[in-house]
Amino acid sequence: MLNITPVRAFSDNYIWVMQQGSSPEVVVVDPGQALPILNYLQTRELKPVAILITHQHYDHTGGVAELLQRYPGLEVIGPGRACSKVKLSIDLLIPDLFTRTVGEGDSVEIPELNLSFKVMEIPGHTLDHLAYRTDDFIFCGDTLFAAGCGRLFSGTAEMMSASLQRIANLPPATKIYCTHEYTVDNLGFAKWVEPDNQQIMQRDQREMQKQEKGEVTLPTTVELERETNPFLRVREDVVKAAAEKFTGEKLTEDSEVFAALREWKDTRYD
Repeated sequence: MLNITPVRAFSDNYIWVMQQGSSPEVVVVDPGQALPILNYLQTRELKPVAILITHQHYDHTGGVAELLQRYPGLEVIGPGRACSKVKLSIDLLIPDLFTRTVGEGDSVEIPELNLSFKVMEIPGHTLDHLAYRTDDFIFCGDTLFAAGCGRLFSGTAEMMSASLQRIANLPPATKIYCTHEYTVDNLGFAKWVEPDNQQIMQRDQREMQKQEKGEVTLPTTVELERETNPFLRVREDVVKAAAEKFTGEKLTEDSEVFAALREWKDTRYD
């Protein structure tokens, strides 16, 4: 049985570790900080066989160099350039530590864990952002959060809106593993957007109870995000109306509604 375990890093990051049963071989996703993951691996006598990187922000890559010092020969897989749909001719900075770069439609095979991932390009938070998915779950970095989404850095609202809808179109039971513990905070904004949405209110109570106990609120699911995440609900009349009230303008495109929600959260809530 595949186990996916969060290792806490920084103040609110999660580094994900995948392990088949009691096998000592594991895959690490987005190790932004070395010490927490090294402690986790060494105290359990685990051996990493690969690292998956969703994007090149330091809080997702900062621990790679030290992991390679401890485990030389470790495969490090990540994005090497702007996603193909961005149509840029200039490569982004490719870390020398990556042993393989991947993009849309590529497969990532992990024979030691009997796992195969399909790579999705999901730009918006950054231009190089990737997701790794199976039929059952997805690692989506900082693109989609529980009840929220990442900020726009090098990408655009159009890119991010399209990337979020790609995730929303996955099967409802798909488990979503993102990389920050932002759930309760994000639900606070979701209540601003849809104050009468009872599913948001109920989820807020559940997640608050978990947070008070120090429990992890992840993974989430595509179905739950469709019901409670305003950034996936841009086509709902009530969400669109809330965005239009904020901007004072008529919004016709999904990306316009998304952009309004993102600006609202960035400037009035966070």
